[in-house]
Amino acid sequence: MADKEPNSDTNFEPDLSGSQFRAITTDKTNSDAAGDALDLQDSRSTELVPTSQAKPQEQAPQDPQDPHTMSVVEHLDELRWRIIRSVGYLATAFITALFLTKDVLRILQKPAGNMEFQALSIEEPLLVFFKVASYLALILASPFILFEIGRFVAPGLTRQEKRIVSPVVFGSPLLFCCGAVFAYFCLLPPMLNFFGNFSQGISPINQRLDYYISLVCSILLYMGLCFQIPIVIFTLAMAGLVNSKQLLSVWRYAVFGSGMVACVLTPDPTAFSMLIVTTALTGLYFMSIILLKLFGK
Repeated sequence: MADKEPNSDTNFEPDLSGSQFRAITTDKTNSDAAGDALDLQDSRSTELVPTSQAKPQEQAPQDPQDPHTMSVVEHLDELRWRIIRSVGYLATAFITALFLTKDVLRILQKPAGNMEFQALSIEEPLLVFFKVASYLALILASPFILFEIGRFVAPGLTRQEKRIVSPVVFGSPLLFCCGAVFAYFCLLPPMLNFFGNFSQGISPINQRLDYYISLVCSILLYMGLCFQIPIVIFTLAMAGLVNSKQLLSVWRYAVFGSGMVACVLTPDPTAFSMLIVTTALTGLYFMSIILLKLFGK
């Protein structure tokens, strides 16, 4: 049998140290194996880089004073303290109102003139007293409560939204008081005078105190809410829903709507009281348009 030709690349010779054999390669094979081993070492060194030696990613620094970094528990704690302060404002206002209620009752009875008031139960004067005290406490505490609400929601608002909230917080109580004063001096006297003169020769009026106070307080409340028209229009304009041109183009509908509101608010059938309320609401509407033009809306 002919001998096999030896492999030109690899020859095997016995390893005297044991039963294993080791390969003796040529220079070309050794160089290829060394290159493969180097590539494998480079790949392993690339994949197995310790995380401690890796370059840390740059993180944006967080401002500890930024309210957006507050946790849910911190927000709830802030809400709890603001509610406690609001209740404290209301309690303080109620205690203050107890000393002012009798004077306020005399002021509310003054537009009735010489009308006689009566109570049909022994507890009615006490109930009326605390009713007026509660209304007065809400009016006195409302600016502080609105301030607490505004401070709580302010961190979550943008600069544009804060421009909307600020007029509501500071302007709403002022306009409400203006509406109540307008109703007291311009609406209640002619309305009560009409009812008093109409009853002459028919029957004397012995007005129940509770009903009278409820009527007067309702009218003051409704007019105070109607005087919030500039606040509502300003908020809608700042939100981009309306503008001065759109409001000016529908002024006829605004006048008609003011007349409908005046018809509901004034309990007397005379056109004089209705005309007073319609004029006031229409004036507020056009004042809102002028205000928007000044702000460029």
